[in-house]
Parts: sequence; C-alpha cells; structure tokens
Amino acid sequence: MQNRSLMIFLLFLGYVLVYIDKTVIGFALLPIGREFDLAPQQLGYITGMFFLAYSLFQIPAGWLNDRFGYKKVLACSLTLLGGFALCFGLLGFGLGLLITFRFLAGIGHSGYPSSCAKSVVANFNVEQRTFAQSILLSSAGLAMTVGPLVAVYCLAHVGWRGSFSTLGLLAFVVAAFILFWVPSPPRDSATSAANKTGSYLALLKNPIVLVLFAVNFCINIPTYGLMAWLPKYLVQQRGFSLDVAGIVVAVGGLGIWISSLSTGWLVGKFMQGREPKVILYSSLLSGVCIWLVYTSNSVYTVCLFLFFGNIFMMSSFVTTFTLPMKRLPTEVMGGAIGLLNTGGTLGGFVAPIAMGYLITLTHGYDSTFIFLTLVMWVSGLLMLPLLSKSRFAARDAA
Repeated sequence: MQNRSLMIFLLFLGYVLVYIDKTVIGFALLPIGREFDLAPQQLGYITGMFFLAYSLFQIPAGWLNDRFGYKKVLACSLTLLGGFALCFGLLGFGLGLLITFRFLAGIGHSGYPSSCAKSVVANFNVEQRTFAQSILLSSAGLAMTVGPLVAVYCLAHVGWRGSFSTLGLLAFVVAAFILFWVPSPPRDSATSAANKTGSYLALLKNPIVLVLFAVNFCINIPTYGLMAWLPKYLVQQRGFSLDVAGIVVAVGGLGIWISSLSTGWLVGKFMQGREPKVILYSSLLSGVCIWLVYTSNSVYTVCLFLFFGNIFMMSSFVTTFTLPMKRLPTEVMGGAIGLLNTGGTLGGFVAPIAMGYLITLTHGYDSTFIFLTLVMWVSGLLMLPLLSKSRFAARDAA
C-alpha cells in the first residue's frame, strides 16, 4: 500500500506539471503577443499545434505503453516535456520557433495520460481504479488553482521565458524520481504484445469506445478553449487586471479539483452502471454556466459560474475518462486510453484556433461563448443512445 501511495504521489506531481504547462500558456500569450505583435489567430496556432501533436501521438504512445511498460513512457514523456519547455523559453525567438517547440512539447505530453492509466489498472483492483485515477486527474484542479497565481507572479518577475525554463527543469526532476521510485510493470512476452494488434482493431469498432471518443472531444473544446483564451478575455474585454484574472481562473481551478475527487468517489460508489446520466446532466449544466460566465456583470459572479461550470465539466470528463478502465481488459488499456485521450486532445487542437478565428471575424467574444456552450451541450446529448439500460449493458460484452 505504501508503494502504491508513493507511486500515486509521484504520478500526481508529474500530472501537475503537465497541467501547469497547459495553464501557464494562456497567461503567457499576453506578453508573447505583445513581444512579437501577433494576431489572435496566430496566438491560437501556438496553442493549437501543441494539441495537434498531442493528438497525433496519443495512440502511438498508448502502443508504446503496452509494448514497453508504463514506467519507461512516464519518464520519457516528462523528459521530453521538460526539454521542449526549456527550448520554448530559451530559444523561442519567432512565431515559427514558438509553434515548433510547442508542437514538440505536445509529443512529450502525449505519453503521460495513457501511462498513468496503465499504471493504475496494473496496481489497483476494479473498485479502486476510479478513485485512484480521479486523484491523478484532480491535478488539473491543483494546477489551475495554483498555476494562475504562480504564472502571474513568474511572468511579473522572470518573464514568460523564465517561467517555461523553470517548468522544464522541474519536469526533469520529477522524471528522475519516477524512474527510480515507481515500480516496474510485469513483463509481457513478445507474443502477447503482438497479439494485442487484433484487440486494438476491435477497439476501433466498439461503438461505446467511439461514442466516448466523441464525447471527450466535445468536452475538451470548452476545457482547453477557456484555458487558452479566458485570461486574455478577462483582461482585454472585461478590463480586469492580470492579478484579478489569475484569481478568477484559480477559483475555476478549485472547482476542477473538488469535482475530480468527489466525482471519482461518488460515481465509483453510487453511480455504477448509470454513468451516461452523469455525463448528460453534468454537460448540460456546465454549458449553462459557461454562458453565464460571459453574461455576468461582476468579478464575483464570473468566479461563481466558472467555479460551478468547471465542477460540472470535470464531472463529465472524469466519468468519461475512467469508464474504459472498468470495462476493458488490462492488456489493451494503454491503447484504449490513448484512443480516448486522442479525442480530448483533438478538442484541444480545435478550440484555440477556432476561437482565434471567431474573435478575429466578429471582433468580440460573444460568438466564442456561444460556440463553447453549444459544444458542451453536444457532449451530453451524445450520451442519449446509451441511456437505455439494455443498450448500455452491452458495453460489458463488447
């Protein structure tokens, strides 16, 4: 139990760095845009190309996980993340270099979610997996609670270059800790690894997996769209100071943290077999709250609706993300989570670029919040075919 607790702690630290990297970029776009005189759609490409690489390498990273073990992929993932964060900070002297280094950083990120999920499945029984994974996913809440405050401080004192350089060094340290202290997985034979190819092909034909892929895609559009553009919107459109914008985003991050932990426990204990209803209602409520963030007139109501919007959004995400961990065999877990997370990262690719173009075309943010609200509702409505107990029961036989 002590070894498993240490493993979860170290993987949690790594996840915090992964999410801080995604969070800080939203604040860093402000000084980057001023330094290089970039238009909104150009800034969108810096974030969007990161998620394109993240998406393209999700499934290959899942295969590497199942082939070589989660420990090696965890260490390599954080090492690549750290290396290209350093390059972004020290060598990012133009738009082309900034996009290139963020694209390469996305490759590093791609291996982390599937390897964490693989390690949870390999070390915890079915009843404990949802809560264990939700602890790891709650790192997003910690990163978005602490990250904005740290980002504002670091941007003011060491600039965006120093912020990413420091993040890169921290990633190297955590990668070393994981390499030395996370237990190695059981060794699979070459034959069994080869035989997994057929199982991967079966995943692509599984209707439940495909629906969850689409749901995760939709959920992550508002997740990463707000992460990339909310600080800029609050400062430029609402007239908030950067400090106040950091506090607003931090309050939203607190909602993510609370929801990650509570959803894992509640769904694991009380909502087994009723996960589609959790995703449906949480997505609809989150969409309402996202729109109310835009229509609110004060800092306090913006904080309130962002807090509850993120609670419902994370409830949908955690339930979607952990469902395959309870229904699919361990030997294809890396590939399954890689496939599912590909949907999420494709959403992260689409969101900042689409929002950048919408802002440029409409000269405002009203169209972007309509877009985010509708996509969040679609993520819930996609679960309607699975609400029937008879159809959803088929997932166990698939």
